Amino acid sequence: MRVWIAVTFLLALLSIKFLRRTSWTNALSRWAMGLCVERFITSFIHNWLFLIIIKDFKTERPLSYIAISLFIYGLFLMMSAHWLAPLFARDLTPLKNDGGKESRTLCMLYILGVVALYLVTNASMGISEQYVDLLRKLIGGDAEGRTLLDYILYFSTGMAGLVALLIFLFQYAIYHTTELRHESALLQVLSEQKSRQFDTISANIDYINHKSHDLKHQIDALEYAEGSRRGALVREVRNALNLYDSTANTGNDALDTLITERNFFCARNGIRMTCSLAGCDWDAIDVVDLYTILGNALDNACDYVMRFDNPDKRVISVSARQKGNLIVLSIDNYFEETLDMADGLPKTTKPDTFSHGLGLKSIRNIAHRYGGDILVTAKPPIFTLQISLFTDVVRERTDKPKVS
Repeated sequence: MRVWIAVTFLLALLSIKFLRRTSWTNALSRWAMGLCVERFITSFIHNWLFLIIIKDFKTERPLSYIAISLFIYGLFLMMSAHWLAPLFARDLTPLKNDGGKESRTLCMLYILGVVALYLVTNASMGISEQYVDLLRKLIGGDAEGRTLLDYILYFSTGMAGLVALLIFLFQYAIYHTTELRHESALLQVLSEQKSRQFDTISANIDYINHKSHDLKHQIDALEYAEGSRRGALVREVRNALNLYDSTANTGNDALDTLITERNFFCARNGIRMTCSLAGCDWDAIDVVDLYTILGNALDNACDYVMRFDNPDKRVISVSARQKGNLIVLSIDNYFEETLDMADGLPKTTKPDTFSHGLGLKSIRNIAHRYGGDILVTAKPPIFTLQISLFTDVVRERTDKPKVS
């Protein structure tokens, strides 16, 4: 029986890992919490009821015992799922590439907690479930000895539940401390991104002012220009006006704002960006999620193509299509190198891995929440990032820190 219990526990760990498609760190944290809940229920509910309150019920009425046990475990596990599971809803994704040191440390702490829980509770429950009855038979009618065994039974039964509670609090402290550290680091990165966004807006304003100044002179020159010179000036003015008329019209205000801002950025830096995002149900995607996905993807594409001096290589294409509830967003850019891949994502080539490692990981985490995923294809001369999202998936915003 104990072997089968251990096998069941291990199958639960594998189910969490592969069904949730999460890391071993997150799988171990949830697994450890679940084991603590199970041990607590077994000790304080099941064993107190059937070993102390109604001692012989298990042997006298086995079918009723099974039915009551199923009801007890089902009820308390549902209560735990309702009240305790939301405390651990957020997946903890390391914000920097530290060679997996943090993940290994967390995994070791979770495993140590589970081992301690297993050893202590098994010893306590073994005393309660087996050895106390054995000693009772050996002692016989000795009232004083039976009273002592009752106290041992109370202590061993309660000890298993108490240890489960302490290990639960220990595991939650680890999880919550790590969560706070990650949120603090993320807030720092968001602050840096706000600073960069302010710089971009300022640069766009300067660019618009510069273009407006040039337009005034070009319009003045049209009065006196003749022939081919007049035609060239008209083309220059038309091209400039086309830039200001490049406001996106996707049907989503947040998306229009982002694309328009990137259009100005691309024009200012000699990047040709084509965009085809209309016709999709963008309102079904949370505004912050949508802005994060496309903003990070376009930032990565722009950063890459800006390294080329050849204007023909400064090319980015953004497109999306929807079939039923599935939206597939594709971002393509010119590409001419070999990338090292890790866990399905290209490794960042920038020295600041702390912030630059966030982009694709953030996109993938959001895609997973919408029941989708990302696919990276790097075959010269094209780099393609495909993001799939299901619009009918209920979103839980528990993993986003509140930033004022």
